[in-house]
Amino acid sequence: MPTQWYCRLMGTEMGPFTSKQLLEMAKSHKITPDDSVKKGPDGNWVDAHRVKGLFEDLSASTIIMASLPPEVQKELDRRREAAEAEESKAEAKPSTVTWNYISDESKVGPLTFNELVVHCKQGKLKPHNRVWSSKSPKWCQAKDVAGLEFE
Repeated sequence: MPTQWYCRLMGTEMGPFTSKQLLEMAKSHKITPDDSVKKGPDGNWVDAHRVKGLFEDLSASTIIMASLPPEVQKELDRRREAAEAEESKAEAKPSTVTWNYISDESKVGPLTFNELVVHCKQGKLKPHNRVWSSKSPKWCQAKDVAGLEFE
């Protein structure tokens, strides 16, 4: 039987998920390094960044390491410099911020902010739904996004 994973998102326990599904959720920002996960129904809850191989980008993790082996630090520095160079290239081009949200356990997006506002007005996007943008892939509740109004 494949490993079963559970995650706790915004106070709601979800699962079970296969390891492959959990990895895809991490890649698509449905879970973040700070979300809680557990292996099996009786496992202990841990921060998702503690699951080996779940997040490739070590800088996305909130783990604070006292010291890293020199070769690891060198690789992290190289990746950071490459990301900064890529970011400066991207800043030269006009970029469009896209938005995504989770509704009824399914991802909706990418959307423009105006489309997100329309989803609000149509009642598709609720104040408690988890929202993130391409500018800041950190989850937040829709009610905390400036410019969104709910009835």
